[in-house]
Amino acid sequence: MSLFLDSSFLISLIVETQFTEKAKKLLETHIDEDFYTSITVIEETLYVLRRLLKETKRENISRIKLVLDELDVSVLEELSMSDFLDVYSNYDLLPNDALIAATCKHYGIKKIATFDEDFKRVDFLEVLEL
Repeated sequence: MSLFLDSSFLISLIVETQFTEKAKKLLETHIDEDFYTSITVIEETLYVLRRLLKETKRENISRIKLVLDELDVSVLEELSMSDFLDVYSNYDLLPNDALIAATCKHYGIKKIATFDEDFKRVDFLEVLEL
């Protein structure tokens, strides 16, 4: 099965947050999944890391690359404008969240690891919880 990793999930693996233990446990229970993410998620993660850690871009890139490599995460290509606009108009999501959900739909990914409650409104995605 396929599992999409959202920025809130990746950030919790990279820096200590209130969700770090949940993220680690979720990984343990889904270790046999194929992990995916997108450029949008990487961009969001780098932005938050830059604000939280006040490190150089190179250090933040190293942190995210380490996690992606350790988990063997595949980065998906973005999709068409019409797919994005369809999800954006139907699910009351912020634009980046709509792009993430549309990417999952386009690639047939039905599960997402996230701590963002907004994805629960998306009927074609299962938000994994412990």
